Amino acid sequence: MKKNCLLMAVAGLALAAVNAPETMAQETTGVEIYRTSTLQVTGVTVTTDGEYNFKNFEVEAPEAGSYYTEFWLLPARLADGSYSTFLVYVNDAYVGAVTPSYGNWQGARVDGHETLGLSEGKNVITVATPAPEFPEVETLKAAMNDSDAVFSPEAYEEYLGEAASGVISDVPEEDGICLYAAGTESAGMAHFSNVPLNYTFYMTFNFTQGQEIYVATSSPAYHKIDMVYYGSASFSPSIVNPVDPNPGTVIPTNPTGNGNSTIEDHGTISMPTKPYLLYTPATSEEMQGLSWVYPSEKTLNSSTHVATARLTVPKTGQYLIRVRHAVNGGSALADVNVNGAYYYEDMPISLSYKACAIPADGNSYATMTCCNNFGTDDPYLFIHGGGRDKIVGFNDDGPAKKIRQYNLSSLDSYICQRYLMKTSGISVSNFSSSKPKSSCSIIARVPEGAAQSVARLRAKGADAAGVHALPAVDESVKIEAPANIGGSISITADENIQKVSAYGLAGELIGSAGCEGSRVEMPVSSLNISRPGVYVISVQTANGAASAKIAVN
Repeated sequence: MKKNCLLMAVAGLALAAVNAPETMAQETTGVEIYRTSTLQVTGVTVTTDGEYNFKNFEVEAPEAGSYYTEFWLLPARLADGSYSTFLVYVNDAYVGAVTPSYGNWQGARVDGHETLGLSEGKNVITVATPAPEFPEVETLKAAMNDSDAVFSPEAYEEYLGEAASGVISDVPEEDGICLYAAGTESAGMAHFSNVPLNYTFYMTFNFTQGQEIYVATSSPAYHKIDMVYYGSASFSPSIVNPVDPNPGTVIPTNPTGNGNSTIEDHGTISMPTKPYLLYTPATSEEMQGLSWVYPSEKTLNSSTHVATARLTVPKTGQYLIRVRHAVNGGSALADVNVNGAYYYEDMPISLSYKACAIPADGNSYATMTCCNNFGTDDPYLFIHGGGRDKIVGFNDDGPAKKIRQYNLSSLDSYICQRYLMKTSGISVSNFSSSKPKSSCSIIARVPEGAAQSVARLRAKGADAAGVHALPAVDESVKIEAPANIGGSISITADENIQKVSAYGLAGELIGSAGCEGSRVEMPVSSLNISRPGVYVISVQTANGAASAKIAVN
C-alpha cells in the first residue's frame, strides 16, 4: 500500500495490518493476538480526495485512554529542503503532525504528543499527505506502555549497511518442475524454495492523464526503474468510509469538519467537503499494458549508474515506482528523484529473480509465495515479461479465498491471470522495511484447480520444516502446536470438540481421535504423528470445523 502497506479494498491488493508485540500483518484472518499492551490493527485502507491522500489504520482499544503511538514511515526530502509532513487524525479529529527532520525509514511520533487519545473499541487513525505523494507509513504501534510502542531501527540499519557494502544474496535454483503438466513441459508447475526476501525501494504516487513526469535515480550499481499502473480512484455509495461506518457518508477532507484547521507552523488548510475516493487495483490487462522499465547507464568518467524515466501519463490513477538492482542477488544504495519535488536518498535496492516462462496460451496461471515465517514475512511478488523485463503482474497480499484454498499465510502474495505475452521471470521483494530480510518459496505456473498438486509440491519443498502454525479458519477454535515431537497439542473451542484429525501436506489422513469437552490436550502420538514435520490439524466441533497447519520439531 502490504501490504506500501496499501490496501486497495479489493482482495488481490488488499493490505490490512495486524500488530502483535513484534508482529505485522496486513490482513486479519482470526489470528489470536499475543497478550501484551500493544493494540491490534485490524485493517488498513488508502483513500484520496484528489488534493490529499490518506492512509487509515483501524485500531481496537480494550478501553478508552491515552496510548503511546509511533509510526514507521518514510519521508521525502522536498525541494525547499524540508521533509514530508504527515497530518494525523484520530476518529475524525485532527490531533497534530509528524514533521521528520531527516530522510529514510524511521519511527516517529506526533509532534508534542507521545500519546493519542483512543475510545473503547474501534478507532481510526488517519495519516494524510498532499497529493500526489501517498503517506508512506508502513504501519503503526499503539500501546499502553511506552516501550511497546517503540520501533527498533536495528534490523533496517543493519540491512542498510549491507546494501551499502553491496552484499550478494544466493538465489537457489529451481527445486521441482512438472509435478502438474498442462499439456506441455513449459506449462508444468515450478517450485523455488528459500528465495531471498529482501526489501527494495518502492513508492506510489497518483498522476493525471497527460501529465509529464520523470524519475531519476543514481547508484554505484547497475539498476532499473519499474513503473506500472497501480489502480484508479472511484466513489460508490456502497463504500464504507474509513472514518465513518455509515455507507455513502460524505465527510470533509479536513476531518475536523469546520473546513479550516491551523496546522502548527505549516499554515492553514481550507478545503471544501468532498467524498473520499477508494483505490481499486489495476486489472490484469492494465498491469500488462501500462508498464515501463528503464535501465541505468554508467556515466562518463564516473562509476555512477544513472537511470531516467520520462513518461506522459496515459491514464489517471495511482502508479507504483520501484527501483531494483539489475544483478540477481545484488544489493546497493540508490538516490531517487521524482519530478524534482520528492527526493529519497540512500535507499536500499535489491533483486531476487527466478527465470520462469509462463505461456500466453489463453489459459490462466497462478503464481504464489509461501512464507517461511507465517504472520511475519510479507512478500511482494512481481511477474516479468514483455520482451524488455517489464512488470506484467504484481501483488502484495492475495485474496482471502485463495489464501484459504492453498493454505497460505494471510501475507502471502497470489497472482492469477491470463497472459497476453510470454513471461520471462519472477521476482520477489519484501514489502516490509522494518523487517527487511527473510526468505520464501515461490510456486508458479499453477493451472486453476490444481490445489492438490500444489499440496504435493509444497510437501516436497525443503523449506517445510521452518513453517509456523497458521490460524484456524474458525476463529472460535484455537490450536496450539506442541513444543516438540514428544509434546501435546492443545485445542480450545467455544463449542464441544468432537474429533481431532491429523493430515499430511499431500492430504493423506495420518490419524484421528474422538474427543469430548471444549478444551482438549492430547499427545501428538495419539494422532500417529511420530516424526518431525508439518501437519494439518483438523478440529470437528458441534457447529462446524476448523483447521490449522503446525510444525512439529
